[in-house]
Amino acid sequence: MKRTVIDIGTNTILMLIGEFDKNTNSINTILDAQRVPRIGRGVDKNRNILPESITKAIEILNEYKIFSEKYLSKEIFATSTSFIRDSNNRDEFIQQIKINTGIKIEVLSGKDEAELTYIGGVYDKLSGNGENLTTIDIGGGSTEISTSTGLINNFKELKNINLNSKSFNIGSVRIKEKFLNQHPPAFDDIITAETFINENLDQINFDTQNTKLIGLAGTITSLGTIILNLDKFEAEKVDGLKITIDQIDNILQKLTPMPIEELYGMGDFMTGRADILIPGILILKCFMQKSGFESLTVSTKGLRYGVFLREEFKNIT
Repeated sequence: MKRTVIDIGTNTILMLIGEFDKNTNSINTILDAQRVPRIGRGVDKNRNILPESITKAIEILNEYKIFSEKYLSKEIFATSTSFIRDSNNRDEFIQQIKINTGIKIEVLSGKDEAELTYIGGVYDKLSGNGENLTTIDIGGGSTEISTSTGLINNFKELKNINLNSKSFNIGSVRIKEKFLNQHPPAFDDIITAETFINENLDQINFDTQNTKLIGLAGTITSLGTIILNLDKFEAEKVDGLKITIDQIDNILQKLTPMPIEELYGMGDFMTGRADILIPGILILKCFMQKSGFESLTVSTKGLRYGVFLREEFKNIT
């Protein structure tokens, strides 16, 4: 059965239309779409979703609804995360979306977001030999970190997996708005941002040692795009790419002094991303250094795939 999952984030609205293949335990992606309206703009400071952001969300969701009907998807699941958890007018946002699109939004808790992102990020990265995996998902409003409490041997074990997870309010848009609003950023502002990030990461109360790191979301896929010297994001090339912390540090040193116009000029993948890439890289670098990771593997999947599998697991015994 074809299913649509929409992930309404602080910076992006993503859509997956897919169909589950029971023979291979995989999701056949029919359409994977991205729009970058940054509807969580200003929520950290003002605690309200702006009227123009609500309008943008309605436009995009109606567009996605048309795609869903075109590809004969049987059901639509829409989730929202950090920015809506923090907003005072979340009920108005949810109501306006329902009235103007017919789509019901499920607001995920930080814990549920972390766990579903983990499942969506690792399901096609399992070696079958038993392994511990950690995921980091750097969003616009928050960052989720999860790690398995034991070895994962196969796909079906993801249905009832036990995870240690935590969601942190240190997303790339949030860090930009708090500390790095000018570009190029001042050295002192970078230090202040890193201090804030590390203070949040000090709250991690579970062990990630001796695990393999999987990285998700726009900051990490953009790093992969840069490393491969692409001018546009190509999921099939970026997915599964290994990135070392030295490569991450080198890219950060290269991008930080660049004028914002040059960042946008690096390629289409920088649209809606150029001004928040450095904050995102800072979050990633701080986490990897604090946790002792030398490298990560890129996943281009994530929350929308996890929500898709949550629904599919209801049919798997």
